[in-house]
Amino acid sequence: MRVNRHQTVETPAAILLHNGEPFTGELEDTDTGGRTIALTSYVNGLEHGPQTEWYPTGEKHVEGRCDQGCAVGEWREWHRNGKLAEQSLFNKFGELVELRRWDENGVLVEERLSGVTRGL
Repeated sequence: MRVNRHQTVETPAAILLHNGEPFTGELEDTDTGGRTIALTSYVNGLEHGPQTEWYPTGEKHVEGRCDQGCAVGEWREWHRNGKLAEQSLFNKFGELVELRRWDENGVLVEERLSGVTRGL
C-alpha cells in the first residue's frame, strides 16, 4: 500500500500511523506541484526497507535502506549535476562506519572512518 504523508501522523515515539494504526507500506512525499520527491518504506510504523529522495527537478538526491528505524548499509547522496556527493556506510545497529564526501566536480573533500567495527 502507498499513502501520502498528508494521510499519516507521527507519534512522539516516531511511529508513523495511518488511520490510527502503525503503518506498513510505502510513504510518498510530494512537492507543491504533486511530484513525488521521496518514497520511504515502513513496517509496523518504523522506517524499514528502501528509501529514495529526488530533487524537485527529478534528479536522484538520496538512496539507502533502514532496518527497524535505523539507517543500515550503504547510503548515497548526489549533487544536482548527478555526481556523487556523499557515501556513508552504517552497521546493522545504525552506527556510522565510514563517510566520504565529494564536491560538485567529483573531488574527494572528506574521508573518515569512525572506528566502529561491530555489526558489519
